[in-house]
Amino acid sequence: MHVLVVNNIYPPIMAGGAELIVSFLCEGLVARGHRVTVMSTCGPEMEPYPVEMRNGVEIIRFFPKNLYWSFARARHASRGGWRGALWHLRDAWNRDAGRRAAAIFAEKRPDLLHTHLIDGLSASVWRKGRSSGLPVIHTAHDYHLLCPRAFLLSRAWKLCKHPVPACRAFRAWHLHTTRHVDLFVSPSRFLLDLHLAAGLRSRRNAVVGNGVPLPEHARQQRAGPPKRFLLLARLTVEKGIRVVLQAMALLPAGLNAELVICGRGPLEHEVRTAEAADPRIKFIGYVQGEAKQAALAGADCLLLPSLWYENAPTVIFEAAAYGLWLIASRIGGIPEFVEPGKTGVLFPPGNAGALAAAMETLMRDPDLPARARQHGKALAEKFTVSRMLDAYSGEYDRLLRAAA
Repeated sequence: MHVLVVNNIYPPIMAGGAELIVSFLCEGLVARGHRVTVMSTCGPEMEPYPVEMRNGVEIIRFFPKNLYWSFARARHASRGGWRGALWHLRDAWNRDAGRRAAAIFAEKRPDLLHTHLIDGLSASVWRKGRSSGLPVIHTAHDYHLLCPRAFLLSRAWKLCKHPVPACRAFRAWHLHTTRHVDLFVSPSRFLLDLHLAAGLRSRRNAVVGNGVPLPEHARQQRAGPPKRFLLLARLTVEKGIRVVLQAMALLPAGLNAELVICGRGPLEHEVRTAEAADPRIKFIGYVQGEAKQAALAGADCLLLPSLWYENAPTVIFEAAAYGLWLIASRIGGIPEFVEPGKTGVLFPPGNAGALAAAMETLMRDPDLPARARQHGKALAEKFTVSRMLDAYSGEYDRLLRAAA
């Protein structure tokens, strides 16, 4: 089987968990004997980008003509809202992306098209896929089809429940384009239900869990009571960075808590300021590979204080695989994966006092980490790369049989 996978960026260009999941899927399919071609994007100054092979995956990158590269949008946001509006208008149906996608489909002749994050490319790739005779499967990792900012948050970083007319028009158009999708997949029931309620028009839908590799070596039990908390996230408002810093200030000094923060983003200055003022806080910066594994292996608990409707954060399964206790916001798809009392605890999003109380409870219960290791392993084994590959392979077969 030859699968053509589309994601707006692909490793080593990274922004978050979606790129990891897509790479795990692609490399896993190759390991099972399938052929995988990835279509992704690059900046205009990078063209012509040479076709590359990465762990058996063929990667084709190009710049879909627009005001700027989608991966660089943060740099352009401060230069005026009109640029963002024009970018989204062009991205509603990027003819250049569709034209170049059609050429790739004609040259590579895949059996099916599997898209993920398509902002920057637009739904024109779906239509070109269908017109090329390809079954189209789309996996949603955020709310790009429902919200220009993809987070369902207002400009004040509050949950957006009453979108303005421009956003309603954006949503109506993008949901209209889902008529070109044969199968719409979500890693969480929550995200799928939101899209269905909004008017999703795909022919069929399904929930397929994300999958992450299990660690090769079991985490060693750390001596003494649990005390090290890990925050592994983009340093942005919606990830709840400020909530964690507030919670640390509320913890009694005698508990000897440690907070390790890993990530990068616009709130890095606030994190560094907090580190300078509080010796219990250590900022490492962006980590991946062995550095990320070391951060997980050295922690007792993962903090996931999100303020937005998370879908299925990969860090939950990564932390569970290392036996970490999870303290997470009760929001979005998170409650589908955190079982209170077994794998972690949920608290009201944005409530620094509740977060601090949950952290204190962990530090006063030396038996709790053992329960976390036991139940965390069971959780992680439900969301392995192998299980994800099995599920998608089954969906691919169904689509191809239906097409035949």
